[in-house]
Amino acid sequence: MTVAANGLHLDPADTRLDSGVTHRWTYRIRDDSGAVVTEFEEAHDQLAHLILVRRDLAHFQHLHPTLGADGTWTTTFTLPEPGTYRAFVDVVVDAQSTTLGVDILTSGAADYETHPEPTRTKTVEGYTVTMTPEHVTHGTDTPLEFEIRGDGGVAHLDPYLGALGHLVALRDGDLAYLHVHPEKTDPKGGVIRFIVQFPTPGRYRLFLQAKPHGELITTWFDVRIDHRPE
Repeated sequence: MTVAANGLHLDPADTRLDSGVTHRWTYRIRDDSGAVVTEFEEAHDQLAHLILVRRDLAHFQHLHPTLGADGTWTTTFTLPEPGTYRAFVDVVVDAQSTTLGVDILTSGAADYETHPEPTRTKTVEGYTVTMTPEHVTHGTDTPLEFEIRGDGGVAHLDPYLGALGHLVALRDGDLAYLHVHPEKTDPKGGVIRFIVQFPTPGRYRLFLQAKPHGELITTWFDVRIDHRPE
């Protein structure tokens, strides 16, 4: 995603920040004429979703900036370690969803992580999350299911931002971005289902957020998307 798309332009106040300290970060969104956009529509209970992630797909954050009357968006965050981060801003203007992105640079030597082998089960905050199916191909709508279980068995899922879960998929390398919202499922069943179409084969990291028993959890899965059979 680029700084400009669909007639909108992301205008951040700063793209060079220190790591390890809390920043008050602001930005504006301008139209093709350069005018600041001040009218936005809600998507999933928020006027904007800000995803921050380092370029090695580590240090994921999902934030919701506040909008001032003059069109200035404000949020606070800490970039925990040096490196280059990517900020993705999701907004809706005139009923059109748009994602704008910009790199944020921090000083210091970055110790980038190597990516582990594909995973299908993760443990986070006392919950076990299992993803199916095992093999996923590109270029076609694919159902992905995540089952969340706690010590007492299948978890009851509470709404988070108007849905039972949220999924962000980022492609290794160029950080091609997908923000996916789930199909309707029974919250007592502990399963979140998404329909995802991966644009190309390759390695992706999937960031899942859900709220079992009212507790927000964030976890991720590394997947290798296969070529679609001819």
